[in-house]
Amino acid sequence: MNFKNKNVLVYGLGDSGRAVINVLKELHAHVSFFDDDIKYYEYVGFERNPENKKYDLVIVSPGIKCLGNSLLKTFEDKKIPIISELDFAYLNCKGKILAITGTNGKTTVSMLVNKILKSAGYNTFLCGNIGLPFSAVCKQTSKETISVVEVSNFQLETSKFFRANISCILNLKPDHIDRHGSFEEYLRVKSKIADNLKKRDILILNLDDENTKNLNLHKRVQYFSKNCLKKGVFINKNQIYINKKPILNLIDITLPGVKNLENVLAAVSICSHFNIKPQTYKYAMQNFTLASHRMEVVGVVDGVTYIDDSKATNVASTLACIEAYKNKPIILLLGGLGKEISYDSIFLQKYQIKKVVCFGSDRENISSSAKKFGYDFVEFVYFDEAVDFCLKNADVGDFCLLSPACASFDEFSSYAERGDRFKTLVLRWANEDKV
Repeated sequence: MNFKNKNVLVYGLGDSGRAVINVLKELHAHVSFFDDDIKYYEYVGFERNPENKKYDLVIVSPGIKCLGNSLLKTFEDKKIPIISELDFAYLNCKGKILAITGTNGKTTVSMLVNKILKSAGYNTFLCGNIGLPFSAVCKQTSKETISVVEVSNFQLETSKFFRANISCILNLKPDHIDRHGSFEEYLRVKSKIADNLKKRDILILNLDDENTKNLNLHKRVQYFSKNCLKKGVFINKNQIYINKKPILNLIDITLPGVKNLENVLAAVSICSHFNIKPQTYKYAMQNFTLASHRMEVVGVVDGVTYIDDSKATNVASTLACIEAYKNKPIILLLGGLGKEISYDSIFLQKYQIKKVVCFGSDRENISSSAKKFGYDFVEFVYFDEAVDFCLKNADVGDFCLLSPACASFDEFSSYAERGDRFKTLVLRWANEDKV
């Protein structure tokens, strides 16, 4: 697609939108931009009445909600082409593209794939939903590079052209119903990662996930599973196999929980299409560190272990964290901005949850679910109050898990800010004189 001298509107001024603007200027397009947040109103280039203008193209940032968006409907009625930031980056990218999506584990798998490939000497870019926009690196790519792209449903929502050489759907659980309106629509959006695959491209699916194993999206499919398979990537006798070849001993994997074992299987599946030696997989695993706020051990204070899993913004992710510590007495911090999803599945398994500490705007829905299944709970309006309760009431040997199952936007700008606040409160408590 030729962007030179085209009138292009960039809708959304987050990191992705700003990266698109920079590339468009480099491509000599005529660029204007718009954002629903009026704080950008006085910026040079801000289009105050975009609904009244005619554009050759509109590029939508992933932060823009599409369902019920009247401005996007206006553009559609005017037959103005609309593409996603993901599309734009793809159209300006060279080299191979590896795309990872799913409800949970995207960041970990993307980082693992990048670590393994770099350890094997490949020239990679780690980008996408992970924090560095794909558009920020697309013009740096070449035929020799590999772009490892974490892809979110927000990025796929308006995607039309994006295609990866290898795409992976890790799992599909109820999430972002508040944005998409239904789980069925969420599944449809996630499945768009396979829309443009060619015969030679590969789709990798989790055979252990009920919502991915039966997807019929592409003819060339590779499966991974914790159970023994005839082919694919699987576990047999404490080893990870690629087809009939043992690649990695489970003892070399230090990441906690069953969910992270699935993440490793997914990463090995993706990397199995490159020339990677078994010792490289082992080296990468032994030198890999999870990103912050993902089952991160903050510390042990007065005999209580504090875990920051603030990235757990949905029920499935919270369940993965609880499963990792299922043999420990748990104090569970749940709350924040709800996504119109039931919390019942958290309490169905009868884990050793001593106390459910509910906070934030969805605290009443959480406590109602906990009460239904006979769990002790307390409610707090604010996050700090909830953490303070845990600090003062946890017993020696307890594991205090911040694994909220909710978005953070009722009190914080991001899950990272929420996690950082948790760490601050815990470390402050550790340094206080409690005598």
